[in-house]
Amino acid sequence: MKKLLSWRFNIDTASAEIKYTDGSQISIYTPGVDDEICPTVPMQTEIDWLIYNEPMTYANLVFSGELEQYARDMAGAHRLAD
Repeated sequence: MKKLLSWRFNIDTASAEIKYTDGSQISIYTPGVDDEICPTVPMQTEIDWLIYNEPMTYANLVFSGELEQYARDMAGAHRLAD
């Protein structure tokens, strides 16, 4: 069973990088993901927060196909009161 060794956002390559103890690595080119879901500004803010603070959660949402819905839900949760 692979165990997570490290994760980070590599600003030089614009990629979320996940490394495992068996030496395998996953790298997700984040602008490519953005191009696919065409996020609104509030959605992009939520996605950017995930990329910089929780790359593993970001990767799981990308692989499960749930990133767009997550960003929509979170962007709507932060609306200002009238």
